[in-house]
Amino acid sequence: MPAPALITSSFPTARCAVCDRHVLTYVAFEGDVELRNCVHCDGVVEADLRWINASELEAAGYQFGARAPSSGGGCSSGCGTCSVRKH
Repeated sequence: MPAPALITSSFPTARCAVCDRHVLTYVAFEGDVELRNCVHCDGVVEADLRWINASELEAAGYQFGARAPSSGGGCSSGCGTCSVRKH
């Protein structure tokens, strides 16, 4: 499998009201309705999407590649849900 082309990739981000910051989002469906959700709290994000590249995403605190060893779980954003997610 070829390595991901991060130079040309873009990622959907939006302001999450629950986490109170700009976050990476993902798509979920409720029937035929498409929803955008926060990757940290799974809450629905209704703000307009902003597409950013890999370097902008890393500047926002996300990381590509192998994760550095840590003593705890989660992303340390402060919302408190990352370390307890089951999926």
